[in-house]
Amino acid sequence: ACPASADCAAGGRRSRARGRARAGVEARVSPVRVDGADGADGADGADGADGVRVWRVDLDRAGASRGWRLLSGEERERALAFADAAERRRYVVAHAALRTVLGGVCGIPPAGLAFARDDSGRPCLLPADGGPADGGAADGGAADGGAADGGAADGGAGLDFNLSHSGGWALVAVAPPGARVGVDVERVRADADHLALARRFYQPEETARVKAAGPGEFFRLWTAKEAYVKVSGAGLAALSDVLVRERSATHATVLSRSARFPECRVRWLDVAPGYAAAVVTAAA
Repeated sequence: ACPASADCAAGGRRSRARGRARAGVEARVSPVRVDGADGADGADGADGADGVRVWRVDLDRAGASRGWRLLSGEERERALAFADAAERRRYVVAHAALRTVLGGVCGIPPAGLAFARDDSGRPCLLPADGGPADGGAADGGAADGGAADGGAADGGAGLDFNLSHSGGWALVAVAPPGARVGVDVERVRADADHLALARRFYQPEETARVKAAGPGEFFRLWTAKEAYVKVSGAGLAALSDVLVRERSATHATVLSRSARFPECRVRWLDVAPGYAAAVVTAAA
């Protein structure tokens, strides 16, 4: 048999396997309402007034092994480092979903995406020529940056993106060129000493709100604060410098001492019962 024919056949099998993996991941992904968007089914996300799109990912739906094929070598190493099998599976699904969403938005096969970090440590997509965006350092293709799990997709027409996962759910947010986005989802835990944590990390007026309303309010405020620090790239140490001022049941403003991002818009998201979530946007 001709070696070239064998190579083509193998390539076709890999392509079909990745196609099945992508289809398996897409089945877990659904849009989240932002600014009253209609939230129709599909992979296009639900747009807010500023063009921000958010997708919700069910991390516990069957078929996690399919997403493995979409991950980079570094992402696979990180997944294998989880001692708990459930957390390892959730990591795989979350990062495969991030790749699937970004690949669909940018028109690039999910497995072909590569990531770097910008000067503030926020992960970003490598541009098509393979060079780090904004002079950042390539990180081997992983898109996991802890509190700053997102970044500017310069290889995707200037898009900005962000990933968050907690318990059985993940969120992927994408913002248009000229904007930065941060998203956070947290499972509401009644066993946490939420009042002590609020006194440590929150402003006095926020602590009073937590004392009056309980754990749900603590995690609701936390998601807004963490989404903000992911936008700013300041890290979790900046949480105590952030004040969340509520404007309505679905909207708020984050105020900060940051010279670059002194005021940002917050929208709380309805993800699932027992979870709090927020998305924050700012001009780039």
